[in-house]
Amino acid sequence: MSERVTPRPSAAGTGEKKTGSFAGLFQTGGFDVPFVFLVMFLFAVGITMMYSASYPYATVHGEHGANTFFFNQLKWGLAGFAAMLLISKVNYRVLNSSLAPGAFGLAVAVLLFTYFWNIWQHNEIKRWLKLPGLPQVQPSEFAKFVLILTLSYVICILYRTLNVPARGHRVRPNIAKLPAFEKRFFDYVDTKFKATVLLAVIVVIFCGLVIIENHLSCTILLFLLGISMMWISGVDKKWFILLLLGVTAVLVLVIFIKPEITKVISTYAYERIMVWKTKADFGKTTRWQTEQGLYAIGSGGPFGVGFGNSKQKHLWLPEPQNDFIFCIVVEELGYVGGALIVLLFALLIVRGFMIASRTRDLFGALLVSGIMMQVGLQVMLNLAVVTDVIPNTGIGLPFFSAGGSALFLILCEMGVVLSVSRSCAIRRDAA
Repeated sequence: MSERVTPRPSAAGTGEKKTGSFAGLFQTGGFDVPFVFLVMFLFAVGITMMYSASYPYATVHGEHGANTFFFNQLKWGLAGFAAMLLISKVNYRVLNSSLAPGAFGLAVAVLLFTYFWNIWQHNEIKRWLKLPGLPQVQPSEFAKFVLILTLSYVICILYRTLNVPARGHRVRPNIAKLPAFEKRFFDYVDTKFKATVLLAVIVVIFCGLVIIENHLSCTILLFLLGISMMWISGVDKKWFILLLLGVTAVLVLVIFIKPEITKVISTYAYERIMVWKTKADFGKTTRWQTEQGLYAIGSGGPFGVGFGNSKQKHLWLPEPQNDFIFCIVVEELGYVGGALIVLLFALLIVRGFMIASRTRDLFGALLVSGIMMQVGLQVMLNLAVVTDVIPNTGIGLPFFSAGGSALFLILCEMGVVLSVSRSCAIRRDAA
């Protein structure tokens, strides 16, 4: 069997009349079934392995016994799947409006509120927001999607206002018919250099707000996600390499040689870098978690010790249900099992990029590409941490690591991908 794709033209760039009111809010086309199957399979395997990894720790520390983390993850997962299906029915193009700047402002406000709330509560780690009567959430998870949405929205405006070729076609806007907000771009952002600077400023704002919360892993992810989206958007490559890649390379080199400069930003980050660099205990931070994770990976062998038979999860590896869950996966399922899970993530990401390539709508393509890059970067960073390739930054593995709000939001993002997939008419023909 083979697939032939006939993308439906979007209202944004082909002259199709936009529907008014709520007439165009929902979509009726079918979503991408293979993508849904991969999401469901990853969730099923993830929550199963999370239960196996968490029950010894939950038995000792959990509020509700051995099932504490499992039931919390299941609750958020079911809510996430309901949200995913609902979002998949909503026309994603409604986000290409004033909702995008509104989401940007909301994310900035929530991140600032989280920071000052934790200062008022005298909390050293300021990434979590726990308000009375509400579940604990991590606003930086919301910031990931808002960064993707904001960059997609701004890049689409820049394509129109700068008359940049998009997918082989040159967009020629009627300036008089553009919204007032977009008309201002002609006055202030009239070159690709200024466009590069504008996009970089948006990325820096998010990274700056997250780093002050002592959330180094999310800062790194946001930065890599931002520059990846800038690269695929077609910014001026000369200034991109000079302003971002060049400065980043120098900064990484300086931090590696002189890690003490990170004390200005975070003592926590300095300790983690020193522990990774010297492979020895330093200050309040130890290598215990990293070493126990490596022991778990080494103990797994080709085919593992069997599901549920991990030894390291029995209070040797601290909080094995979180960032280091992949170590327990490899210990129980072996190198083969770990490789198959990585393959599942790869298939999900490839399928997502296939969906992005099937739509002529630039905004939809950027949204899906950004979400898939987020998943890919998060998986790579998590694997790099648990194998001691990079410092222990505390980044979770999507669908696997315990964390209700993170799971809920990643499933919502999968709903956005499915919404875009509905805009692509896919016809299967006999080979």
